[in-house]
Amino acid sequence: LEKINGYKDGSFFTPSFITMYMCRETIRRAIVQKFNQVKGWNCENIDRLHDKISDKKEANAIINSLKICDPAVGSGHFLVSALNEIIAIKSELRVLLDRQGKSLKDYRVEVRNDKLIVYDDEGKTFDYRPNNAEKQRVQEALFHEKQTIIENCLFGVDINPNSVTICRLRLWIELLKNAYYKANNELETLPNIDINIK
Repeated sequence: LEKINGYKDGSFFTPSFITMYMCRETIRRAIVQKFNQVKGWNCENIDRLHDKISDKKEANAIINSLKICDPAVGSGHFLVSALNEIIAIKSELRVLLDRQGKSLKDYRVEVRNDKLIVYDDEGKTFDYRPNNAEKQRVQEALFHEKQTIIENCLFGVDINPNSVTICRLRLWIELLKNAYYKANNELETLPNIDINIK
């Protein structure tokens, strides 16, 4: 564990940190493996993958074809971490696209302390403002990326119905963080995400 991000002090190894680390390592490997399988490549890591990707829409479709299941989902921490990690990987691969298929290349998305943080090209954290067309574009892109991943990639099961309810709520809150206002000043309707958590 000493190699994890250079941390040598055991105080950093909280359950949240370990879940975040597990998501980072397993999902990155799964994405590389998926690309190698679909494209017939032989990439060893995300960096090598970045160098080979030429079709951003196709790359998005490959990533969105992943299926991640937590068979004892509990509060949904692993699935929320997985959601954020997939968005960060798309950003790192430069395949994070808006609804018109335009790249969010001027933004960097990272997972820090188990939270998704968006930085602009000047290193400032993203702050949604509905009256700013560019910020609206980014907010909508993040919302719809999260929605797509939640609806198509993330699955969870638990024997405890209360855990299932909490997991659904946590995923819904993650989506709500990037909710946006439509042209008529109404908040975009949040989808029903009950389907994949049972």
